[in-house]
Amino acid sequence: MKSVAVYTTLLVDHDAPVTIDELARCCERHTEWVVTLVREGVVSIARGQTPEEWAFGSVAVSRARQIARLERDFDVNLDAAALMTDLMEEIRQLRRQLGG
Repeated sequence: MKSVAVYTTLLVDHDAPVTIDELARCCERHTEWVVTLVREGVVSIARGQTPEEWAFGSVAVSRARQIARLERDFDVNLDAAALMTDLMEEIRQLRRQLGG
């Protein structure tokens, strides 16, 4: 019996940011979770004044997905997941500066 894996991609760039609904769906969360991320300053919106108008760029999508994974995989709260994400980003930045 063969198994089949189905992958979904979401193209995100400056010309095609994602909506709050798309971001919530790609993180397997509710929109209220995304609102909390924005209000806590964990992710930034690319544009829009109200949650219905918000649009998110690739950096916000990447951060939100990583936070969702950390919350799920390690059963940590939002504060811990955000801190872990910040530290991992800092490590990546330092490695780039060192050329490795």
